[in-house]
Amino acid sequence: MSEIIPAILATNTSDLKLKLAEIPDEIEFIHIDVLEKDVWVPIDKKFEAHLMVRKPEKIIAQWIKRGAKRVIVHESSPEILKYRGQAEIGLEIEMREFLSKELEQAPMVDFIHLMSIDEIGEQGHPFDPKIFDRIKEVEEKFPKLSVSVDGGINVTNYQKLLNLGIDRLIVGSGFKDLWQLLTNK
Repeated sequence: MSEIIPAILATNTSDLKLKLAEIPDEIEFIHIDVLEKDVWVPIDKKFEAHLMVRKPEKIIAQWIKRGAKRVIVHESSPEILKYRGQAEIGLEIEMREFLSKELEQAPMVDFIHLMSIDEIGEQGHPFDPKIFDRIKEVEEKFPKLSVSVDGGINVTNYQKLLNLGIDRLIVGSGFKDLWQLLTNK
């Protein structure tokens, strides 16, 4: 069964506290987008950390120590991969990157994290339908790897992604509406 995971992108500690408080109690797992500025408060839910930073190898241990069950990076490296076993390691692939080149790293990671927007680092960007072909290519080449899709997911496109067998949908600005639709709340 696919997971629908709310994404939090916080600008400071107060913003993170506010956004965590807005997550429904029923949600057991969240996605934290990590930018260059360290923003942190203890989290009482399971979470993954998307290290959207220039040098993820410098902070990965810190995020695992904080409790990250999964860590997503832009490129695998020996410094990153040594943490496999302490947390699942995911390879994030942006829309502008050549999929075939990036997938060379796929055998070294636990899952693939496909971005479905053209620009990362803030929420609210439009969903790019080219993601559907990219999903098919990943699943054909690596059918045993879990796949996450992140960006622009909302009530109009989530079902098509689920129908493709996506393991995890990471939903930012569209989460409230999608949650209301799915729970009738």
